[in-house]
Amino acid sequence: MSETRAAPKKRWDLVVRVLLIGTTVISLWWFLRGLDARAFSDTLTRVDVPLLVVAVLLNLVAQVVRAGSWVVMLGPRHQPPAGRLLRYEFAAQAASSISPARAGELLRLWMLKHEGVPVGITGALIVLKKTIGAACMGLLALATPFVVPGLPGWVTGFVIGVSALMLVLLGLLVVTAYRAPANRLPKMLHSMVDGMYFLKDRLRFSSASCLILVGEMIDAAAAYAVMRALHIGLSVAAVVLVVFFIDFSNVLPGAPANLGTFEVGAVYCLSLLHVAPDAALGFALLFHAQQVLPQVVVGLPLQLHFLSVRRKHPGTNDPGTIGTVTTAPPLVRSDHD
Repeated sequence: MSETRAAPKKRWDLVVRVLLIGTTVISLWWFLRGLDARAFSDTLTRVDVPLLVVAVLLNLVAQVVRAGSWVVMLGPRHQPPAGRLLRYEFAAQAASSISPARAGELLRLWMLKHEGVPVGITGALIVLKKTIGAACMGLLALATPFVVPGLPGWVTGFVIGVSALMLVLLGLLVVTAYRAPANRLPKMLHSMVDGMYFLKDRLRFSSASCLILVGEMIDAAAAYAVMRALHIGLSVAAVVLVVFFIDFSNVLPGAPANLGTFEVGAVYCLSLLHVAPDAALGFALLFHAQQVLPQVVVGLPLQLHFLSVRRKHPGTNDPGTIGTVTTAPPLVRSDHD
């Protein structure tokens, strides 16, 4: 019976994905229909390579900061080593970059399960982290429509509306963490609400939020470095707005590594900022590569390593096995304090 229901859902998901990818391709064609191929080639040949290296290094620093946010969110109930969580971060990012369904979070669920972290708690923390990240990006972008000249009037309402929505959603999650009667909820919802425990710890909530905000700021700094590498003279506020549009477009399901939707968000926002199509496309491609390639290069070998360990030890719950391929006794805490 479940298989009968699953088949139409899979077909519908495929239809939606194909439509979104088709829409993305058409949008890119529309925005770039006046592209001068020679100008685009010249733009790439004049790239300041040292600034691109700086952007790549900022990407790696951002992963360290994001792993740090997981350390804060998981503690004090669960305390996997920080170095292992950093490896998990790279592996999860690599999986999301090469799979159409953003399988990195599924891989994270599995990896943290082998650290003794229940799936419901990890799922709740994933939702919280994404919500906090979106709210932080919204806060960074709130002032940009007012300080960047020449923008259409609707951009102000769009930025304020999306930012307010994320802040309200985060507020609802905080209220849920404090007030929801977890013991009266179904098992899965109980686990999800229980996973919001760190919201009740003001210090940890503030620390994790600050780390996530710093991660967003590092992404914006990397975007600014790529802009400067391409000799695009936009202000910091304008660059933040571009990153905001990219993050919004990446919410839509599409190809692996958000290929296409990422470029649409970047090129469209840059067109609003009166950047030439050749420079806009150059930025979209280079910034996207800066976001994806370092994570794949570092994370893919780790991902393959974890999967090979899984095949060798299909029933293990030993965090030492996952992290170091050893057979040390389990050192995990109970699912519930």
